Amino acid sequence: MGDSNHYEVAAVRKALQILCAFDAQASMLTVTELSRRLGIPKSTTHNLLRTLQSKDFVRQDSERGHFQLGPRVFELGLLYSSRERLVSVALPFMRRLADRSRETVKLARLSGSELLVLEAIESPYELHTRGDVGRRAPLHCTGLGKALLASLRGPEAKEILARTGLPRFTPRTITNLARMEKELAQARRDGYALDCEENEQGVVCLGVPVLNPAGQAAGALSVSGPVTRLNNDFLREYAAILIRTATDISGGLGSQDLHSR
Repeated sequence: MGDSNHYEVAAVRKALQILCAFDAQASMLTVTELSRRLGIPKSTTHNLLRTLQSKDFVRQDSERGHFQLGPRVFELGLLYSSRERLVSVALPFMRRLADRSRETVKLARLSGSELLVLEAIESPYELHTRGDVGRRAPLHCTGLGKALLASLRGPEAKEILARTGLPRFTPRTITNLARMEKELAQARRDGYALDCEENEQGVVCLGVPVLNPAGQAAGALSVSGPVTRLNNDFLREYAAILIRTATDISGGLGSQDLHSR
């Protein structure tokens, strides 16, 4: 279809960049901070913020002058969540998997060049991995992300990795493209992907793709926890269990499509 950037509207792109600049680590930002972060002139940033504020996408703290996301973003998020069939189909299977494994179970989907965690059930153990619902994470160094990359067809995975690069998060992060391609090829053969302390030291994550009726990845499912509990015996057992669970979820997606016709 050609380069989609050709059809972009610059003002819309900049407004969306402002919204995307807010995250868990920067939930409140000033005009100056946003301007510096995004490389947009301060006057333009100010005008865009006022436009977003008029539609309640952002709000300004009257005392400190900081901006934060507004209720309209929450409203749209709820609307998206209510229409996200993957979560409603997967959740009963996720609960069974979490009860059995007693480790953190996550469901994610591809969003741009990252993964977005849609749902999670945290482990009951005091030492456990976070659920991180609503947070984004890199693809190349997570079990969920590698499962998603391995499920992509044609050159799409390589194109994503070329855009994002392979930044190092721990000493075990794979930062070589040729090695990453071998890793993804292995994940395709095995049916699962593994992150062994590549995103966070001390944490292991086992991820598998969840396919839609067309055989494309609707998302990915994972079990994660501390390396002290997710040993080789655990990984061997739960690789098979995770693949079966993802297959059951895929079947649920297919039956829902049939019922909606």
